[in-house]
Amino acid sequence: MPLISPEYAIQLLKELTEGCPVPAAPAGLSRYAFQTSDHVLIGDVAVRGYKHKNRWRLDERDIRKAGGRLASLAIDLDDRVDARPTPADLERTWRIQIMNWFAHVAYEDQTVNGCHCEGQQPCDRTRPNQHGLGCGATWEQVEARYGQHAIASTRPLPLLTWSGTIWTVPRAYAALLDRADQIAAQSTKQAARCSRCGATGDIWEWRSSGTAGYTTLCPSCTSAAARPYKGHLRGRLYKSLPKNSQPDAFLCVLCPSQRQAMYWDHCHEHGFVRGPVCASCNTFEGGGYQFINRPGAVQHLLECNGCRRGRTVPPRHQPDVLLRTFVFNPHGSCREQPRYPLGAVEDDRSVRFRLQCWHHTPAHQWEQIVPASLVRRLVREFVDKILTSDADAPDQDSA
Repeated sequence: MPLISPEYAIQLLKELTEGCPVPAAPAGLSRYAFQTSDHVLIGDVAVRGYKHKNRWRLDERDIRKAGGRLASLAIDLDDRVDARPTPADLERTWRIQIMNWFAHVAYEDQTVNGCHCEGQQPCDRTRPNQHGLGCGATWEQVEARYGQHAIASTRPLPLLTWSGTIWTVPRAYAALLDRADQIAAQSTKQAARCSRCGATGDIWEWRSSGTAGYTTLCPSCTSAAARPYKGHLRGRLYKSLPKNSQPDAFLCVLCPSQRQAMYWDHCHEHGFVRGPVCASCNTFEGGGYQFINRPGAVQHLLECNGCRRGRTVPPRHQPDVLLRTFVFNPHGSCREQPRYPLGAVEDDRSVRFRLQCWHHTPAHQWEQIVPASLVRRLVREFVDKILTSDADAPDQDSA
């Protein structure tokens, strides 16, 4: 089987579809494309992904087949159909996706520039303007925001036309996207089935990443494949673990439902093992943002002996700690606290927050810096409360 990298597959598809009437956009061939399905759509062809040596690969023959089929699609630009959703359309159809793009652009424009429509203020953005969009939105804004976005590895915007009353696309292209929707629904349904017993469940709870790709296991089959972690590596340094240590022999310590682990999560500040986690939780913890809001997340971070002794958490989680304790300066005379502040840790371990006043417009932005000394104190106080509450909690094993 001639397996190729996603990067080479993208280059190959661009060559195969050069001059194609349907604009190809094969940039979405990353590992995230296979999270909810074993396949990625290129036009109306489902191309399977393979994980080889912990990297995603695609079969070159599949790529050539999909590219050739897309390039040979006969398009009559004068034979057009309505691109608007029908009552039978589900949430993930291509028609609804395009209309959601339009609605979001109209919302953003109205939020920044206000509503200039006559009558009720602000309008609900459902009545099309001269561009076929809501409120004051323009086609230039749509192209700037979604011009490179793809559906089934194709770019729909260049083929859309506003007739003055409805949005239309070429009939052949609409048929291709309809077939792609059907294939996507079938692939997702198949991916939601347990690979061992065939039961169907929640794909986001049952599906997890492994060395050979994504696997779907129900809770019963997961329990048969892995066991609960009892903390036997607490206090061990990650670099001291043998190469054949098997985190996938255990259940993820962070998932609320039973899911097989893939990695030994460890503290990059102090090097201590915290426990086995699945690929999703490993990515979530590594990103930092809002991780500590998950039940048990702080206790998991404190499985690191260094963090526990120092009464701290890794720097990437400290902005979220401050959001629970620090009071930000309001915007001018506005009495409301700013919403959705974003914090970044500086080199000196202070935290710089970008703030917005959502009672006005997003244009009202400013920054506030929390000094490193105050960051240390607030984080320590937060951790002390967690440790105290854990110490006062009844022992469930003895209850």
